[in-house]
Amino acid sequence: MSNETPAGEAKKKIFVVGADDYNLSLIEKIPGAQTWELVRTLEWSDCQPPSGRIDFDELYERAKSIIDDQGGKPDAIIGYLDFPVTSLVSLLRRDYGMPGASPQAVARVEHKYWARLKQKEIFPEETPEFRAINPFEPENSKRKAPDYPFWLKPVKGHSSVLGFMVEDDGDFDEALHACRQKIHLIGEPFNAFLDHLEDTSEIDGIDGNFAVAEQLISAPRQFTLEGYVWQGETRIYGAVESLREGKHESSFSRYQYPADLPDDVIARASDIAAKMMDAIGYDGSPFNVEFFHDPGSGALHLLEINARISKSHSPLFHMVDGAAHQKVAIELSMGMEPDMPKGRGKDAVAGKFMLRSFEADGIVKRVPSADEIAELKRILPDIDANVLVQKDERLSDMFYQDSYSYELADVFLGGHDEEMLEDAYNRVLDSLPIHIKPLPASS
Repeated sequence: MSNETPAGEAKKKIFVVGADDYNLSLIEKIPGAQTWELVRTLEWSDCQPPSGRIDFDELYERAKSIIDDQGGKPDAIIGYLDFPVTSLVSLLRRDYGMPGASPQAVARVEHKYWARLKQKEIFPEETPEFRAINPFEPENSKRKAPDYPFWLKPVKGHSSVLGFMVEDDGDFDEALHACRQKIHLIGEPFNAFLDHLEDTSEIDGIDGNFAVAEQLISAPRQFTLEGYVWQGETRIYGAVESLREGKHESSFSRYQYPADLPDDVIARASDIAAKMMDAIGYDGSPFNVEFFHDPGSGALHLLEINARISKSHSPLFHMVDGAAHQKVAIELSMGMEPDMPKGRGKDAVAGKFMLRSFEADGIVKRVPSADEIAELKRILPDIDANVLVQKDERLSDMFYQDSYSYELADVFLGGHDEEMLEDAYNRVLDSLPIHIKPLPASS
């Protein structure tokens, strides 16, 4: 980052919770970033360890120590990762008397059962049937669950971990078994966050070790609105389309910005988002809202809300609009109304492609070399390729994965149109092969 700042002015200290080199480099490219000093406040690997084991209060205390060691009041505290970062940021901002959504409001967003309760208050006819499910009481859970088929997910999920399509008793038994084995890995640290709240009476004891069974609301199109609330008013600055693949079309294959959607669909979704954020009491922070849309019937269904920007979308905004949307998070945390550029990037369209394996399990036998990636970047200079697996790694040892696939690599590409994106990605697949040796299910 440039050391140039206006004469006599000190750089603003921006504390980044869950920092990593790639996203910090995107922040450093934001216009005006030369006036900021980025302070790494916990690392990505601290907040999303490969084992999935998180000590929430230890991270909270460590983050406060890092901030206190810098001296003075922070100018901004931000994060771009899911839990625990979203929750940590809300508590830290409260501690230091900074602008941002309250921990109570963040919890209403993060806790998927609580979020559906708030949705039902204002959109009773549009809210899918949902039930709180205790995986440790399987017989009672079966009595309470909606009719098959339904989707089962933890009240606090992460990267679609422990999300299951349940079509019959056998599926339900398998899903509950999987939840009993692993739900505590996020459930217990989430409970530690809930303990910091003033009032959780609305959820009536439905804690982080519960799941939610929801009536299916899937539709052919899926998209996400990125926005923020400024002094009680919801503002939307971008819509990103999500393309899916695999079993039940439950795994993301690509995010594409801008979404190719009619203006009236975005307007209707924006209105729903505004009413939801108002009911939740969310203000002064960014968020994103995921929707399903059926072009045939016009139906629009709210899937879920996230109390953060999407890190996956940050490079897309950088390529198309000229600034990663960490800009929104930073300016809000500094008590400023965000000013996101529009259409000032080098590309008309950008995408994040997720290379996946749909094997039940396997061993990684080949990954692209640094030289192969460098050669591809010579041909496609704007590519960002991040291989997520290592040679000889077992797929089932990877924690932050959905229930039906394993994410092997992320590839960010920009271009003049969608056809150009797909041509470039096909070149990537040919040039950067990843080989998996399948393992039998019993291994």
